[in-house]
Amino acid sequence: MIDMQIRSRQLSRLKQELIQLRDSPVHDLAVFLSNRPLVKGSVYPLRRKCFKPSCRCARGALHETVVLTASIEGKTRLWTIPEDRIPAVRLQTEAYRRFRRARAVYIQEATHRQEKMLRLIDAILQIRTQQQS
Repeated sequence: MIDMQIRSRQLSRLKQELIQLRDSPVHDLAVFLSNRPLVKGSVYPLRRKCFKPSCRCARGALHETVVLTASIEGKTRLWTIPEDRIPAVRLQTEAYRRFRRARAVYIQEATHRQEKMLRLIDAILQIRTQQQS
């Protein structure tokens, strides 16, 4: 009789934990729900020489262009960014990185949550099958 009461309390506690896990938010979804445009890649200054003997770059003052670089279908691509668009593109690439990091965290949390829920379900099964024997 006492053994049945202990099992019943354990079962009740496991069920409550399972319900709490099911109902608790996994992650803040704001980053996924935003309408902000995302741009894959990185923005950085590209410095290079033009190799004209009389140019300032021959004396060490390299030409600088701000570019966006991204890997598309396994190939690195470069795009020159107009000066007036640099801040906006930089914000969009940062938003893209935040989105990807949030996605990775979401997957990790969801996986951990699912594993914990499965352990609880297995524990419930074990207690319920012991009650019948």
